[in-house]
Amino acid sequence: MKKDKFWKNKNVLITGIHGFLGSNLCKKLIENDANVYGIHNNNSNKSLLKFENINDYNSLSISLNDSNQIKAFINDNNLEICFHLAAQVEVQKAIEFPFDTLHNNINSTLNLLEAFKNNKSLKSFIFCSTDKVYGDIEKKFLPYKEEYIPKPKYPYEVSKLICEKLVQTYDNNFNLNTLTTRSCNLYGPGQLNLTAIIPSLIVSALGKNNFKPRSNGMLLRDYMFVEDWCETLLNISKKIYFKKPKYKVYNFGTNSPYTVKDITKLIYDKISKGKTNEILLLYDKHEAKNEIPYQTLDSKRAINEFKFDPKNAISPGLTKTIKWFKKYSDKIN
Repeated sequence: MKKDKFWKNKNVLITGIHGFLGSNLCKKLIENDANVYGIHNNNSNKSLLKFENINDYNSLSISLNDSNQIKAFINDNNLEICFHLAAQVEVQKAIEFPFDTLHNNINSTLNLLEAFKNNKSLKSFIFCSTDKVYGDIEKKFLPYKEEYIPKPKYPYEVSKLICEKLVQTYDNNFNLNTLTTRSCNLYGPGQLNLTAIIPSLIVSALGKNNFKPRSNGMLLRDYMFVEDWCETLLNISKKIYFKKPKYKVYNFGTNSPYTVKDITKLIYDKISKGKTNEILLLYDKHEAKNEIPYQTLDSKRAINEFKFDPKNAISPGLTKTIKWFKKYSDKIN
């Protein structure tokens, strides 16, 4: 891999560093010789960084809701770039615990922005939102465009939209150089949240547990390989480091959606082809609850400004993901 000299010795903060995206992004930054700092409130060993024994980063286990500790941490380090990824992201958990989800996601973002408000070293702040903020619209109006008025319904996406507004408020009033991404569903190595469809299917196909559908299999989504997304995040952060972006919100998706049944067939055909039809039949007994049925993103704005171009199609991306899960299968439960 050719290193990007821009990142050498850059001081970079990742919130949620042990999460799926955070751990992959940390790995990529280390490969490019950045000085990585992380904030997390999860001491679990279930992290790509722990599985792969990656230790060349500095992290602090604190809550983003602790404003004093966050300010002290930021003031003590000459942080130039921030990727704000930390959030409670499980849609069904958000339905079950709406107050906790809203309180955590909104307050953590507010505390982080407040801590950076008068910071002179920060040059680039990326907030990772979600395509779910657009809400449920008629299929004929897809793909989502940034010009659409967001209409979130459920607690998770409502919290994300409020966070978007907070980020834009601090950008407008305190000259923070921010960009908000609305990305599609991610998948890849290190996705250890087994409520997500792709890791749950892989683990079940490998014989680690029984697959339990949570929909009729017809939910339609864009899927992007996590390595492509990490490369994109590095690219856009580097570009806005030197020049403010034209817009504050950008869509990032493949605009090549697949149903859950499509994904199921692709995974089982690669791992346990003889069971594919048996698993597909399980969907007939289920209906999705609290889920947006159809989602796909128009990414023309990101393509034009950042040359956004994810390299991995779904099949090779799944092959790489399955290879990782097989390698670390003994640690996954």
